[in-house]
Amino acid sequence: MARVIFIRVGGSDELPHYAPLDADDVKACNGQNTIVADVKGERAKRTTLQNRAMQKYWRIICKLLNDSGWTKKKYYEVKEVDIDWTPDSVGDDIWRGIQEAMYGHRSTSKLEPYQVTEVHKTMDRHLSNTCGGEVSAEFPNERDYIEQQLRKQ
Repeated sequence: MARVIFIRVGGSDELPHYAPLDADDVKACNGQNTIVADVKGERAKRTTLQNRAMQKYWRIICKLLNDSGWTKKKYYEVKEVDIDWTPDSVGDDIWRGIQEAMYGHRSTSKLEPYQVTEVHKTMDRHLSNTCGGEVSAEFPNERDYIEQQLRKQ
């Protein structure tokens, strides 16, 4: 059984919105506006927050690649064409390629939470080495998401 701790990040009194925290975050907020839940059952795959973080990371990497002049090569009728990166092409061509090599499947919904971290580490190391250190980004985290939600209130 796993223990999950949530903090209120918005909503109304009738329908509050909560996001998960880790133990350090709980200490920092001194237990205010938190809920503790014991979770039974199978271990979850990647979380919704991890999925959002992957999408955000792909947007960041897309911008870094394009701003640094690293285009994607495509071949059309025997001609090479330089194409700007999109978040989808970063996810499909880089992330999922690495993920498939590491774990044998392309669907991000099949990733365990720790596997998301491992794919990110591998992708970031590869991009940094390939692009001369110009393309590297931290993976978006729950703390950033919570702070963003709190700023919206």
